[in-house]
Amino acid sequence: MKIELQQRIAHNLTVLRQNAKLSQSALASQMAINRTTYCQYELGERLPDVVTLQTLCKFYHVNMDTVLNSDVQTVLREYFLYQEYTREETKLLALYNSLSDFSKGRLVERAEELAQLDRARRQDALLMNG
Repeated sequence: MKIELQQRIAHNLTVLRQNAKLSQSALASQMAINRTTYCQYELGERLPDVVTLQTLCKFYHVNMDTVLNSDVQTVLREYFLYQEYTREETKLLALYNSLSDFSKGRLVERAEELAQLDRARRQDALLMNG
């Protein structure tokens, strides 16, 4: 049973990474995981701990239960639901999720300020052109 689970996780992680168009090295670096360790996850030689698996699932926007218990088609269906985001949006979301609650609050405040400035600039441009 453990070997079957390990192989399912390995295969699902491999497919997710390939669909994200990342190398094992790039993903390991981005997730702060040792490259050799990550390679062992994909080869089915080692199981990621719960925290690491949660981090990977969050990165791919899939439920951990899906990676543990589902076939590749189900995993990819869930993964592609979130692919409407651009790479920049995905990067911004990952950065946001890495912040403390305090920093998240500050970031939202700053984003609101920037949105307000953009609205004012657009309004000024309309007045000047019209």
